[in-house]
Amino acid sequence: MVTPQTFPGITKFVATKILGTPDGSPPQFARVAELYFPSMDVLKAAAGSASAQKAVAHAISISSGGTPTFLVAEEEVRDF
Repeated sequence: MVTPQTFPGITKFVATKILGTPDGSPPQFARVAELYFPSMDVLKAAAGSASAQKAVAHAISISSGGTPTFLVAEEEVRDF
């Protein structure tokens, strides 16, 4: 459901399955989806689109661990 057609302006999508925690306790989340946009304005425009709203509604409807948590972050990358 995450495509450039669904989320106009998206530049990258990363889907991660959580395997565990360092101490062996159950993880708080089962999956993490990261959607990348070149700016906050592009993100806001994409989030306002009918296709993105439909995709988010679908994600909420299939979530088995309660309502998904949505965060907005700014990334800083350092390669070593």
